[in-house]
Amino acid sequence: MSSNAQRRPGAPSTFTAPMIALAAVASIAVVLGTLVGFGLIDLSKLRGNERSTAGLIPVPTPARAIPAYTRVTRDHLWDPRGNRLTVVYLPPRAITAEMLTNVTDVIGRVLDHDKAPGYVFTNSDFLPRGTREGIVAGIPAGKRAVRISAERVDGLYGLHTGDRFDLLATMPIDASRAGSGNFNVAGVYGQQLALQAGLSNWQKQATVRVIVQNGLIIQPMNVRAVPTYQSTLTEGAVSRTRPVQEAVLAVNPEEVALLTEAMAVEAHITTVPRSGRPDDPFDSRTPDLHPVSPFASPASATSPVGDTGDREQAAFAVVETINGQKRALTAVPRP
Repeated sequence: MSSNAQRRPGAPSTFTAPMIALAAVASIAVVLGTLVGFGLIDLSKLRGNERSTAGLIPVPTPARAIPAYTRVTRDHLWDPRGNRLTVVYLPPRAITAEMLTNVTDVIGRVLDHDKAPGYVFTNSDFLPRGTREGIVAGIPAGKRAVRISAERVDGLYGLHTGDRFDLLATMPIDASRAGSGNFNVAGVYGQQLALQAGLSNWQKQATVRVIVQNGLIIQPMNVRAVPTYQSTLTEGAVSRTRPVQEAVLAVNPEEVALLTEAMAVEAHITTVPRSGRPDDPFDSRTPDLHPVSPFASPASATSPVGDTGDREQAAFAVVETINGQKRALTAVPRP
């Protein structure tokens, strides 16, 4: 019989309808498996495993960490992966009066401190309305900010934003100056003054001035790259960067000139941190220290610092006497 012979009507077909349907389903499964394997189709979106948010209140939260003194914008709350605003759903009984549940109450405000993602916003997170963003936002009203290098001031390392401190400038007495190494005063009180100068160690003292009282850390110690320019024979002018450790401090307006003067005369500036406990008196002051003068009375040398009594009043006066070509200093008691 020829293979090309036509099939007789009513004879059973080789490919029945069920087999055709089964082959079609298998082909579709293979195609879907291939597409899922290459990541062209995400079947996770078809799952209905999302929890119901019925009865819950959406509260906006940061999508990423926001630095302090930053003005919050929509981009800080937007989740690009989920293509939606980042919120956390809370039951009504968990909502407190301090929480900000409306996005309009958050956008446009300047943060008072760093804000981590996942935490709700409260009124205490923000500075007063109208505050400019940036470092100037952290400067208290009536204060001035000064950027200080760690090379100029000791003790800034380890302080955090909001910590309070005092700054002390120390200037030692230079014993190499003319007249300071050889204390020579004539007169009947010359020996008494020379003895008093030796006992008080007058030549080995220092002037300690408190140039900043109750300062505030605006930006703690960090490293900043400062551009420098160098000239070489082979490359000519070359621009490089030099790391500098510095901090931003807030001081009173009248203390800016004192701090600048201390750095200009290369005084040794020391940071004295204040207590961070709430019961620390805010108006307490760190006293100065003035050198003891041999011309001062013994009572003035022991009087407390800050007293307006005999501390600044000298017990002796020095009179210069000229006898021909000779000059001499004579100590006389004050009336």
